[in-house]
Amino acid sequence: MSVEQIQALVDELAARLGRAVLVDDRDLRLVAASRDFGDADPARVWSLLHRRTRPEDVGHEEITRLPGPGYVPENPAAELWQRLCVPVRCRGLLLGFVWVTDRYGEMSPEQVADVTGTAARIGVLLHDRLVAGERDRALHRELVEGLLSRDAATRDEAWDEAVDRGLLDDGGHVAVLFVRRAAVGGAAPGLPPPPGQPSDLFLPDVARLARDQPGLRALAAIWPRRAIAVVTGRPGEGLDGPVRALAGEIGKAGPWRVAVGGPAPGPAGLPAARRQADIALSTLRAAGVACWAELSADALLAQFPRQLWTHALLPAGIARLLADPSATVLLPTLSAFLDCAGEAQRTAAQLQVHRTTLYYRLGRIEQISGLSLRDGRDRLLAHLALRLHQLHGAPAVPTDVEEAGPKPQRDAG
Repeated sequence: MSVEQIQALVDELAARLGRAVLVDDRDLRLVAASRDFGDADPARVWSLLHRRTRPEDVGHEEITRLPGPGYVPENPAAELWQRLCVPVRCRGLLLGFVWVTDRYGEMSPEQVADVTGTAARIGVLLHDRLVAGERDRALHRELVEGLLSRDAATRDEAWDEAVDRGLLDDGGHVAVLFVRRAAVGGAAPGLPPPPGQPSDLFLPDVARLARDQPGLRALAAIWPRRAIAVVTGRPGEGLDGPVRALAGEIGKAGPWRVAVGGPAPGPAGLPAARRQADIALSTLRAAGVACWAELSADALLAQFPRQLWTHALLPAGIARLLADPSATVLLPTLSAFLDCAGEAQRTAAQLQVHRTTLYYRLGRIEQISGLSLRDGRDRLLAHLALRLHQLHGAPAVPTDVEEAGPKPQRDAG
């Protein structure tokens, strides 16, 4: 196994040098690390905990151009000590980096040569790992596509192979996870990341994260900026909590939109779970997690075509409320009030405002919109408009008719 062989080389090198050694792949994800020798700076500790090195700490773009061994200078802001960086290459491919802590530049030329020789041996192993990994990734993509096929025979064949290979558990519930890159730096979701940052940099290892959740197995297909995973649990055990926890961990790994469909009973439920995940994903306009089981009314609203809302004719009062300069305060207040079923005390506590402030805002909402928050139909209209506005943004056509003025008001209470 190449990882175990790489770890052995790292441990032997560290013992010869008496210094901490770490190996990252080309995207700065941790491959192997030795014990430290009292030379573990905070940046190294962070790298070990998160299993990656921050590109901004070491000048990732610059070190990819190193022809041979070079030093990354001390970076007090990142709490990073000076360290030797030796690029790992094989057959002309940059495959990773070997890091050796050398805060005061005390390593001899012979020691640097030792690191360089070890890096060459690691390069052969990383190349073998790369080739094997590409084969595995291709197989996993093929299996996931088969599992989510609408054709039952294709789905069953892929399921049997995934179970036979030990990639999924049979007999329990299944769920589907979608992971997509969220907007970064003002860019729209799905667009390439900023220049100099690889498109799949730090894409979460869904299968590894699933292993950290008791009873879960995940089969993931990964592409640049997105991933799809089929997740199974042990027979007889609930899947909701562990899958929700897995989605939360993925969400912490970077600027990702994470959607969960299911759980569903066995492989026959996978097409429905995929559709549920797709609907849940459509409710996320920024990084976050959305689970089908938690969507409530949004599970229905999100299925209506966005174009219908874009060209919707809104009642004039709702249009005025959405366009009002105070909407940034009033709309969250109204949303919280409606979500709390009109309970003023609970709404005030959730918003962390005094009830007098809440009543004032509700009065302003009624005044601007002409709605009565004591009227069930008006509440329904407001709630639907708010949820659609949060899901899809402002409609292009704001109002149906010009009204002479707001209708008579009733106290919000």
